[in-house]
Amino acid sequence: MKRIGFLLVAFVLLLAACSSNKVKVRGKVVGLQGTVKLLAEMPGQQGLVILAQQDVTDGNIDLQTEELQIPARVWVDIAGKNTLEFILDSKDQIWIEGKIKFPDQIEVKGSGLDMEYDKLKKMFKEKYEAPIEPIDKSIKKIMDKPKRSKDDEVLLGVYQLQKQRYLRTRAKYVRSLIEANPSMELSLFLLQDELKDSLDLQKELFKKLEIANKESNIYKITAERLQ
Repeated sequence: MKRIGFLLVAFVLLLAACSSNKVKVRGKVVGLQGTVKLLAEMPGQQGLVILAQQDVTDGNIDLQTEELQIPARVWVDIAGKNTLEFILDSKDQIWIEGKIKFPDQIEVKGSGLDMEYDKLKKMFKEKYEAPIEPIDKSIKKIMDKPKRSKDDEVLLGVYQLQKQRYLRTRAKYVRSLIEANPSMELSLFLLQDELKDSLDLQKELFKKLEIANKESNIYKITAERLQ
């Protein structure tokens, strides 16, 4: 009987732990001394809201909040030295590491959604952003001229059309990606980031989404913006 009672207590504690809304962001940044903050956009509130704050003296980060429903886009301010932006999709697996003397090299690990998004961002950079860079340089070179000839104006138009072609192709690809993955929460982040210049398209695609978790921070923020 004692053993059964112990197992019941353990089971209840396990359920309580699983149902807890507490989200933790922990880590170790060597040499860090200062204030670390966890921030996020929250439904019904303007700007970024501080959800947790800690005065670090030994480099150990332990930020906790019960206000956030994952997944969510969050920002962690590392004592004013660097601000990390990432997708928080785990209650207890996010880890920050690095050295404060190299603030730009501080990394966040443990987010599966963030890793997936990073792969997409690298593809976007290679396929769309890299080809646009020389086009932008050519546009700037012409725009910086004190006087532009007719040939310059023609070339400027050509370069601008080339740039728009890449941008339209990127937007078309993102649209097809969202439509092919209506139940994936990553689609909500793509909707916000990649299609922010077209409110009508955002609304159209949002209606087609089949996201199961409508209580998450990212879902509520997106729904609020598209009202």
